[in-house]
Amino acid sequence: MGHDRPAPQPALELPSFGSFLRQLRERAPSGHRRGGGMSRAELATLAGRGISYITKLEQGEAHSPSFELVESLADALEVTDAERQHLHDLRTHRRDTCCEPRPSAETITPANKAYVDNLVPALSSFVDDAWNVLYPNSAYTRVYRHIDDPTISNVLLWFFFVPESRHIMVEWEREAQLTVAWLRGLMVGNHLNGVDRTDLIQRLSRSSEFRRMWTEGGVALGRHKEEMLVRDLDRGTVLHLRAQVLKWPNPASSLQLYLGVDVGPMGVDES
Repeated sequence: MGHDRPAPQPALELPSFGSFLRQLRERAPSGHRRGGGMSRAELATLAGRGISYITKLEQGEAHSPSFELVESLADALEVTDAERQHLHDLRTHRRDTCCEPRPSAETITPANKAYVDNLVPALSSFVDDAWNVLYPNSAYTRVYRHIDDPTISNVLLWFFFVPESRHIMVEWEREAQLTVAWLRGLMVGNHLNGVDRTDLIQRLSRSSEFRRMWTEGGVALGRHKEEMLVRDLDRGTVLHLRAQVLKWPNPASSLQLYLGVDVGPMGVDES
């Protein structure tokens, strides 16, 4: 007698101007629609457009809205700066654009590896635009347990597929939501280069929690606060990490240098 296999999950929707506009409208703080959000009629009035045009925008039937129209929509919906930028990125984004080859480990020179190694006890690693971990130092791999596992080797996959991440990240839910929102912001425009977006989302979509956070439609292009709380499981302490991600060796490079410095207090167990 065979075993029933779980039904396959529907594919997650990749970012598009229409779907994001609809999400923003449905949760607009100044709308008067019953149940929350703003009606298409309200948005059309505020943006100076017809209801049918707003409908076509949301359904992907109207293409290349003008810069001025996106500004009007953003003002009417009272969006955040990150949401406004995301709307503009989606306005000009071509979903069929081919990606350049993903940067390889050979891109990282021995001198760069030595530089990262010498940053211990700071947590440091070279990552690419999709947060694939290309070369971590010993402090990074010790604290972020299993992130160098060949089946993981990615910050996003680590959050959702390594159980220890929930103990290591003191504010796991909030940090995971931020990471997903940041991914959404990076997936359009010129932010995310050389990465198969569909493959990355497909791998992450095996996590029900990722699916939930992705469907919420949040977008971010920065942290909600300067520090993150990271538990050092070996020492029973909580690190107050101030993290930076810097383009390396130049702003046009696809490589990024992650640097996490504990700014104290040391030796505080916040379990």
